Amino acid sequence: MNILITGAGGYLGVGLIQRLACDHTLRVMDIRAFDTSHELFIGDVTDLDCVRQAVDGMDAVVIAHMASRQPGTYNTPTLPFDINVKGTANLFAAAVEQGITRFVLISSGSVVTGYPPTQFKTRDMPMKGTDLYGLSKVCQEVIAEQYQRMHQLSVSALRIGWVMDSDSMIDKYGTAHAEFSYEYTDPRDIGDVAGLALARNTGRFDVFYVYGAPEADQHVDAAYTREQLGWTPRYDFAQLK
Repeated sequence: MNILITGAGGYLGVGLIQRLACDHTLRVMDIRAFDTSHELFIGDVTDLDCVRQAVDGMDAVVIAHMASRQPGTYNTPTLPFDINVKGTANLFAAAVEQGITRFVLISSGSVVTGYPPTQFKTRDMPMKGTDLYGLSKVCQEVIAEQYQRMHQLSVSALRIGWVMDSDSMIDKYGTAHAEFSYEYTDPRDIGDVAGLALARNTGRFDVFYVYGAPEADQHVDAAYTREQLGWTPRYDFAQLK
């Protein structure tokens, strides 16, 4: 397939590109240029005309863009809603115009952080965030579900944990970690799940929790992801236990 990946120049984008490039032709989109061997599209997801150009000729879209988590960005709704919410709506609108039917949305476990930490997180529980970041991810899933329902698309929302490189144990902020957490998810595992989800043409909206450590099964329904997609995490962060 020809796949567009938005937010491809970010920390998560590296893992998505590495895995999806094994089987697909990629167009990688970001707001600024970055080194890549794939077709690079520089553009702004908040600009609908720009997004229409980005999706032209694609078979599938991986929506992975996100407003920066730098200090102050999520103090007000302006940037998070422009980028995360409006950008997502633009992508679905433009892709539907082009007849694209396969989508992966990189969502977040933050859409259910409003529940007690000890409560098991299911796929169908009402979303309940606790901050503007979580709210923007809730809105992304609402947009994705409605477009799926109105246009019979195949849409997979991946609720990911704390994105962490298993080799370096350095997160997207450049911080090194030595303590184990069930929430860690390697970008390459997220790329594997994205590829498996895109391979299915189900015509429905589905939610997949993507967590690498077996201990996550005590907290979120990651077992469904493994069962439905035939996924085995490559990185379980066992070196930290």
